[in-house]
Amino acid sequence: MRPYSLFRSGLLLVLLCLFIAEGKKASSGCRKGMISKVTENLYVKATTFKASIPKDLIKNRRLLKKTTKNLFMKNCSVRDQLLSFYVKNVFGGLDFGSENVYLASAFQALQENLNNCLPCAPSTRITTAVKKIKKTFDKLGEKGIYKAISELDILLPWIQTYIETIK
Repeated sequence: MRPYSLFRSGLLLVLLCLFIAEGKKASSGCRKGMISKVTENLYVKATTFKASIPKDLIKNRRLLKKTTKNLFMKNCSVRDQLLSFYVKNVFGGLDFGSENVYLASAFQALQENLNNCLPCAPSTRITTAVKKIKKTFDKLGEKGIYKAISELDILLPWIQTYIETIK
């Protein structure tokens, strides 16, 4: 089991390096296929990671709601701030470990490459949708991290759907 996990980690790292290199080589170009492949691998890695942390037992609250999905699809500030939230608040709140580093790096690279496809003007004001997510996240304390990680299976399909809409 362990060698297979190391192989998948290595594969993700190789894809992530290629993804970053492609982004640097053609920073103004959009590599939809590469973004899609990294997102698929990120989903596999996130699923494995979710199994290694405490289960989310809070069933009456959600961070990622259907209304947020609509905003995520249409508003680049919401998209950018939500990905930043995951990198800084969720993965940044976990102990330093190889799984955490891979996920945080992959999310960061994904965010940069999505911005290459559809550049987004930086927003100095936090959007209402992300403000609500952060408020709920903060109220949950440490359990907020587990809630956010458990909802990766909601966020990653949003990203995949968004990628399919890029022309």
